[in-house]
Amino acid sequence: MAKNVDCGNIPVAVAAKVLKMDNQTVRLLLQNGLVNWGIAYKRPGSRQFSYNIYAKQFYEATGFQYSEKVEV
Repeated sequence: MAKNVDCGNIPVAVAAKVLKMDNQTVRLLLQNGLVNWGIAYKRPGSRQFSYNIYAKQFYEATGFQYSEKVEV
């Protein structure tokens, strides 16, 4: 388990690079609930999704520890 996770939310672009996927694939995984390390949601009245990728769960699944200061 991560001892020091600096940030609670990982950008989609960073997660996509770590997973060697394109951004849209990561978004679709989140929208369809196919991964346990993040969520996609729509705010009331919005047509666009917002995305949260949780640093701790992403670390546990991939071994990648995200820090806002250092990106892939």
